[in-house]
Order: sequence, then C-alpha cells, then structure tokens
Amino acid sequence: MPPAPPPAAAGVPRWAHLAGELLAPWVLAAVMPPLVCALTTVPAWRGALNGLVVTVLCALVPYAVVARGVRRGRYASVHVPRRQDRPPLLALVVGLTVATGALLRALGAPTGPLVLLGLMTGCAAAGLLVSRWWKISLHALVVAASAVVLTGLEPVAAPVLLTVPWVGAARVRVGAHTPAQVVAGALVGAALAAGALALTG
Repeated sequence: MPPAPPPAAAGVPRWAHLAGELLAPWVLAAVMPPLVCALTTVPAWRGALNGLVVTVLCALVPYAVVARGVRRGRYASVHVPRRQDRPPLLALVVGLTVATGALLRALGAPTGPLVLLGLMTGCAAAGLLVSRWWKISLHALVVAASAVVLTGLEPVAAPVLLTVPWVGAARVRVGAHTPAQVVAGALVGAALAAGALALTG
C-alpha cells in the first residue's frame, strides 16, 4: 500500500497540495506511456501494451523503491524533498529507461515507444545532472514535458498546457521550490519534449 502523502501545512491551500499529488512525476511517468504509445503506434492497442511495459519498469519500480525508503525513514515523502537524495534515484530511472528501451527494441517495438523512452531518459538525466548542485523542480520538468508532448501529438489537448503554471505555482506555494527552480524545470521539460516530437516526424 502506498505511503500517505504528508499532511498539509498550515496556511497552504488545498489546490496546491492537489497539484503536487495528482501531477507528481511518478504519476505522469505511469500514465503517459500507454497514452503516448497508443497515439504514436498502429495499431493503438500494441502501443498501449508497449506503454504498459514502460509504466511497470520505469515508473512503478522506482516508485516502489521510493515508497520503501519512505517507510524506512530514509525519505521524508514520496516527493524526495532533499536534493541530495535525488541523484541516486534519478540514476536508477536512467538505467531502467535505457534497459527498457533495449528490451522493446529487441522485441521490435515501433518508433513511438522508443522516442518516449528517450524523452523519459532525457528528463531523468537532466534532473540527475542539475540536482547535484541545484534543486530544479522535477514536478515542473515532467508536467511540462508531458503537456508539450500531448499537445504536439493531439492539438485538441492544448488545455493541458494550463497544468504547467498550476503545478509550478503549487510547488512554490508549498515551499518546495523557488520560482527560478520551477521555471527552469518547465523550460527543460518543454525543450526535451519538443526534441522528442521532432524525432517522431
């Protein structure tokens, strides 16, 4: 059973906590692969199956590691608020995405799932590099990458771009990040997503 999120701090509005929980990086890492792979693969069901493999190996496995760390008192919450704790976990994600990409490639997966894995690797690698000295917002990075990819694949999904300022404002409001850390995360995520879209043609 997943550990409960930390209680809301006094004076912090509920919308800020909801944004951080509902659109947490691990949530998007679990939801986005089946969706994006279905949108970029024919037939869609094959893409969704490839995406589920990505979800299990690249989202649920790292989350299980973090959840275990929370239960043992190593991490304060599933958001891993201490910058120093993040690089090893992000390195794990990089390794898992690369290994999953190799697995799917060997199984003959089409371009869409492989490009998505490349994007996930890029997001984790960027977070890994920056987190060594600065606490870039992983929430903003991942939500921006997700929103830009969805909008690029399906322009009708453009309203999801509004989640980027919502999550960014929430992370500042709860005291998890400075505005600069949020803006940097969003810019990096959007840039990586734009590169992934270019590769999908």
